[in-house]
Amino acid sequence: MVFRTAPVARLAILLAVLIVACAAPPTTPTPQPSVTAVPRASTAPPSPSPRVAPTAGRATPSPVPARIARPAPLTLWAAAPEERAQTLRSLLLDAAHVAGVDVVVSVKSADGLSADVRAATLAGLPLPDVVWGNQDDLGILQRAGALRPTVDGLNVDDFLPAVVEGATLRGERWGTPVAAQGFLLLLSNRMLADAAPDTSDELIARARSLDGRDSYGIVAGWAEARWFAAWLNGYGGAVLDATGAPNLDTPETIAALNLVKELRVAGPPPPSSYEQGARLFRDGQAAFAIDGDWSLERYRAYSETLDLQIAPMPRVNATGRRAAGPLGGTYLMYGPGLAGERLEAAYRLGRTLTLPELQDRLARDLELLPALNAALDRPEVANKPALAAAAVTARDAPGIPPLDELRCAWDAIEAALPLAILDDLTPAEAAARMQEQAVACVATLSA
Repeated sequence: MVFRTAPVARLAILLAVLIVACAAPPTTPTPQPSVTAVPRASTAPPSPSPRVAPTAGRATPSPVPARIARPAPLTLWAAAPEERAQTLRSLLLDAAHVAGVDVVVSVKSADGLSADVRAATLAGLPLPDVVWGNQDDLGILQRAGALRPTVDGLNVDDFLPAVVEGATLRGERWGTPVAAQGFLLLLSNRMLADAAPDTSDELIARARSLDGRDSYGIVAGWAEARWFAAWLNGYGGAVLDATGAPNLDTPETIAALNLVKELRVAGPPPPSSYEQGARLFRDGQAAFAIDGDWSLERYRAYSETLDLQIAPMPRVNATGRRAAGPLGGTYLMYGPGLAGERLEAAYRLGRTLTLPELQDRLARDLELLPALNAALDRPEVANKPALAAAAVTARDAPGIPPLDELRCAWDAIEAALPLAILDDLTPAEAAARMQEQAVACVATLSA
């Protein structure tokens, strides 16, 4: 199942894959980018066949070397923004070389990956052996029967809990965690605010003091479940309980709703969408923004109006915990047709991508937060302001598992959250309504 994670446009396209896969006519696959094969490290030549004893009057045949069949190279499809496609291809090929794996890599845009999966499905063509993608890709491919459960031999305790959670469905893991992405940050414009607040109370006070005629104190995704989940986490709450059931009618939810209402006072007048708030911050009309890593390149392009400062999400005064938004993951996923030596080669490639030196390259070259816990403390993360800020909360962040129950809960949050902000519902009433709607949604899943 796929949930609304940033960017929103990508999720809409991915959801369309499953909806039209059985109904749409065959389409022409997206043209493939150039691919490169990496030869496996050379091995010792095979021993010649045993010599046959000469027979009188008959010529002795020359020995013929035994022919050893080599498995076909693995096909790997990877999704990446155009500006990072070549860097990702180089990293994957280098990892394959280290792992001693033959691989053919095709790097596509997010849209291209989903389009080619759809085209191959409709045409009855084979899907790739291995896929590099995020939790949305994992959800779609798993539901379509295009993945196998992952048994890569890695210890999940070595990885961020969020990325393990994001690949786990009904007790089985469906990908090797490689990186984390989609984290929320506290951004500020130094032209309007000289320092980033460290606590929620300080953020409320500073945002209100900077709320003026020509600018606003703070912008955020006020009506978005992802943003609300960050504050809920800061109060020690969770969208789902340990059994995977909605868990929204709680004191933690009520407290988080009250905090959002306090922050919302310093924002633009409602209704104000996430996109409108991002535009205000980009144009120098908002002092603070709570936004995700996906927005940073867009903001950095506006240096004339935005002197960008990046900080971790603030601590919630009532608990001392930092707010932490849900973390998505980047995974290496494995096709159901893999078996034997080719399956072990694929797993070997996945394990190689979790080696410290490869995790360092993910941070340095692709600005991805490593999935490996130990890698968060390395210089390659500390030297990137956004990654360093994300690392502060990454170990406590919730994941985004491919569960229908999570979709139900997020939908229920987004239905009631605006009513609470506008005082059409009290926080207690909003929490009760969220739970009621989420439970009703879950009940339809088994109907």
